[in-house]
Amino acid sequence: MRIIHILAVMVAVLTLGDLRASAQEKIGKFIELWPNGAPGAAGNTDEDKPAILPFLPDAKDSTGAAILVCPGGGFTTRCVDFEGVEIAQWFQARGISAFVLRYRIRPMYGMQYSMADAQRAMQYLRAHGEEFHIDKRRVGIIGFSAGAELAAASTFKPVEAKADDADPLMRFASQPNFLVLAYGSSRLPATNDQKMSPPPTFMFCTAEDTSHLRGMMDLYGALTRAHIPAEAHFFASGEHGVGFPLGDPVLGQWPDLLFSWIKASGFLTDQPRVALQGIVKLDGQPLPRGYIIFTPIDSPHAPTIVARIFNTGPVRGQFSFDTKTGPVAGRYRVQVRQDATRWVSNSRDPVQLKMNQKIRAGTFTDADRQEWITAARQRDLSPSIEGQRIYDHSHPNDGKEMIIEVPLTGKQDLEIEIFSK
Repeated sequence: MRIIHILAVMVAVLTLGDLRASAQEKIGKFIELWPNGAPGAAGNTDEDKPAILPFLPDAKDSTGAAILVCPGGGFTTRCVDFEGVEIAQWFQARGISAFVLRYRIRPMYGMQYSMADAQRAMQYLRAHGEEFHIDKRRVGIIGFSAGAELAAASTFKPVEAKADDADPLMRFASQPNFLVLAYGSSRLPATNDQKMSPPPTFMFCTAEDTSHLRGMMDLYGALTRAHIPAEAHFFASGEHGVGFPLGDPVLGQWPDLLFSWIKASGFLTDQPRVALQGIVKLDGQPLPRGYIIFTPIDSPHAPTIVARIFNTGPVRGQFSFDTKTGPVAGRYRVQVRQDATRWVSNSRDPVQLKMNQKIRAGTFTDADRQEWITAARQRDLSPSIEGQRIYDHSHPNDGKEMIIEVPLTGKQDLEIEIFSK
């Protein structure tokens, strides 16, 4: 029995070794960031050679976007499987070129070396954009735990491009075009340097992961105060280190939320966004309240844009987008959704505006209060709609969907008319 046990252990060891060799063979090889030796290298093992492991989509599926993946591990190990390879494969399957970063860790190296590795990797991706078929203007970074701290720190203290540097990689800036942080963050540096502007940022954490949640909430607040586009999803349950928990009915939604954010932000297309404004009318009158959804037809990677008709401005039924939030050129399928048949926002109600002005001026009287009460009692706040109404056609019996063409140049001013009968 003892001999059989030893043989079983030997077979198990051989099997694990074969599996490791098989996995490495299937996923490819690392590319060293400094082929002639990294600055400060203290040895000659893989741990002394910062590198990236590419996961490239088929050319026909590629969006031209790319992302650098920074696994976590407390800077003493790297969770290369569930926060590295599996993450990169998920992006690869969605047309985004992904690269897992092998960065230097303790006790051999300190944080400054890890940061240098992440910055070098970003420069490498941009310098080899043609080789990898990626757009250097659409390169992001994602980090998990310590990898998120690394991603944030290297983003907030980027290396600037030096056009005449002897090192070709140094001719490219290291700051990513978008930043994704999973249960880890870093503080914005206290600086007045106008060149340091963080990119759009997506954040994920759980309330159960309290120590990391606090830092991420502080960062989210700092980004929004700095008017940096930021989106955060903080789930109630889930321990630290969940990665992409695909199959989890709750936490498993966050990767899809991330992908929707990347697409909505315009990082999956190289086409410029254009300004667009217009007005939507229902039965000849401005839409009281609702949404207009513009879904791209010609480019599946272009962002779907949504106009919200809440009528808080001076022109009822009006919507507008600037060049940061507007559509790209092309054809769009239009859908209008109506939320109410009558609606006046507090910001446009004449009595409300009058009373708010008096309150701010300190001239609000008992007579004003009585006027306000009388006006409030006269309002009709009963339901005005039996359910949300959806309009895909200009007329109910019209067999054609509503489709618009957004040109690349010129004035983009639309009037969308729909009829309920």
